[in-house]
Amino acid sequence: MTSLLLLALVAIDAPVTQVTVFTDQARVVRTAQLSVTGNQSLEFPPLRDTADVASMRVEATGAEVKRVDIERIEPEKLRTAEAKQVLVEIDKVDVELDRLNQERSALSSVRDALLRLAPVAPTGDPLKAAPKLNSAGWSQGAQFSADQLGKVQGKLREGERAQKKANERRAMLLDQARKLGNPQTTSGWKVVAQVSGNGPATLTLTYLVRGAQWTPTWDLQLQPDTNTVNLSLAGLVAQSSGEDWTNATLLLSTAIPSHAVKVPKLMTWKIGVADRFIPTPTPMYSPVAPPPPSRPLAQARSEEDLVRSRLQRIGISTTTPQGPMGGLEGSGSFGGDDSGEADGRYKQQKEIDFDSEEIEGELVQPDSYTRAGKDKMKYPAAPPPPPPAPSRALQSAPGRVRAESISVASAGMPEESDEQAPMPVSTFSLAPPPAWRPPSFGADSPVTLAAGYDLSFTSLQKETVPSERGSRRVALWAAQWPVSVERKLFPALSPDAFLVAELKNPSTQVLPGGPAQLYVGADPAGTARIKLVSPGESFTLPLGIDRALKPVRNVQIVEATQGVFTKEEIGTYTVTIELANPYRAPVAVRVSDQWPVTDQKDVETRLVDSKPTAIQDGKKGGLEWRLTIAPQQKQVFSFTYTVKRPRGWKLQQQEVVR
Repeated sequence: MTSLLLLALVAIDAPVTQVTVFTDQARVVRTAQLSVTGNQSLEFPPLRDTADVASMRVEATGAEVKRVDIERIEPEKLRTAEAKQVLVEIDKVDVELDRLNQERSALSSVRDALLRLAPVAPTGDPLKAAPKLNSAGWSQGAQFSADQLGKVQGKLREGERAQKKANERRAMLLDQARKLGNPQTTSGWKVVAQVSGNGPATLTLTYLVRGAQWTPTWDLQLQPDTNTVNLSLAGLVAQSSGEDWTNATLLLSTAIPSHAVKVPKLMTWKIGVADRFIPTPTPMYSPVAPPPPSRPLAQARSEEDLVRSRLQRIGISTTTPQGPMGGLEGSGSFGGDDSGEADGRYKQQKEIDFDSEEIEGELVQPDSYTRAGKDKMKYPAAPPPPPPAPSRALQSAPGRVRAESISVASAGMPEESDEQAPMPVSTFSLAPPPAWRPPSFGADSPVTLAAGYDLSFTSLQKETVPSERGSRRVALWAAQWPVSVERKLFPALSPDAFLVAELKNPSTQVLPGGPAQLYVGADPAGTARIKLVSPGESFTLPLGIDRALKPVRNVQIVEATQGVFTKEEIGTYTVTIELANPYRAPVAVRVSDQWPVTDQKDVETRLVDSKPTAIQDGKKGGLEWRLTIAPQQKQVFSFTYTVKRPRGWKLQQQEVVR
């Protein structure tokens, strides 16, 4: 043991100063400002079980880190001896309080009797004159009564003070018994750093914790007077790490942190040729059934159980400490090793599968009992067999690179025919283990909404996120952009006018997608969902419905028949759309409609005209008008199309997505 371990342990204050929140975990940074003189052993605040031991790092500025020890903190157990002593003290205090109460009751009776003392004139024969009273002894009687009353009241005051002290003593003992009856049931980790320096220094402890997540959310507010939109990005942060993040700088990231893994090692391949091969049988051992399990004997109540029942009788509820997380036992010291083994307390159990596998030169043949039975059993070691034949397939442990079916003929043995000889096969696999599954994330997770980009946003101010208390809204980014606002109308589908804003991302920041709350001025306009926007990319912001604009759509049909020998029916459809602008400012609109198209040879559709002239899509039959309606004016849109078909044909409508 080095001399550094013999230093006095000093607890330091290291609050959480910075947190990087990922999709399902967070990286926490604790910072301590202190003055280092020589070699010191500094203890950080205890960490919870949610902290990842392999990710803990201690760095120092102004000092040198010599050693880092990570020790397991076990849940505290019930201290039976101390609890018994506290119960004895509580009994003594109860006896003392009972005595004080009885003494106070007796003194109160004496005090009441003294207060009732007063001179009374004797009552005689009413026909005779009243006797003369002698007042010589009145002063002595009054003095005696006052002296006795003063003594009794003094004893009562002393009894009240003693009773108050006894009650305080009993409350302190009850609090101590409550702590003993309800010990600390949470486990965690203790981090101790051995540092060396001379002067002020800054120590940082960095580690990963589970149980933290965040989701991006948007607020979009349109200012109709200035044709600008206010965009603000925030993150809904929630965490259940067991520790509160108080007044810390938050960094919300869409990256996926990776964990370091052990580098694989290549094994040596050896292929040999035997001069002689002699088959040797291997004995088979019959399994012996284990004795039946004995019935457990009833155990007497332990002293700890008796103490717990006694604590419950005085009104203290007791809890049983839970074991450490993950089944770890004991504590270990980690001196810069991230292997996760503490003082060799982790045991590794190996099981050999009886599948004719060669392990360290021993050949184990399959056993019929082990295949048919439910449990694998151990058998006595078989005598060492002769070296195996070269024709045996070389196998490796599961999960490693294998080279199979490499056969060589033995000397003196007849060679097998080509049909019976196995073909040399060499297989290699770079695939992950069968039990490995790629991580999956939900539709609202930052990784999915970022579409593969590693984005990070720093909180605009320091935030406090308590553990297991719901989500906290953290402001990340805000901007004001000029927009071109217009109304999109689909009179054939909906009577509403959809308010949209066309804009181009002028910033150099990639903006993630997410749900958005829409506002027009100070009025809420609904919700929408924004996709990821790259720098310079044009996109459309939905801003809700403008209920002041109501299109009116009418259809007029004229049927006619033409032709001499082959009669054909022609239907002429005239669609009229009226739209009024109730505002005192011009309104930009985009009106969309359509006329039918067909693939039938006997049916013909043709667009005759459109007023004003619309933008046409001949393949889909789409029509679109883009114009600005003057203030408090009405605009009329119309188009005419014809449908020609053989006489007597019935038309059917079918909508196809193209």
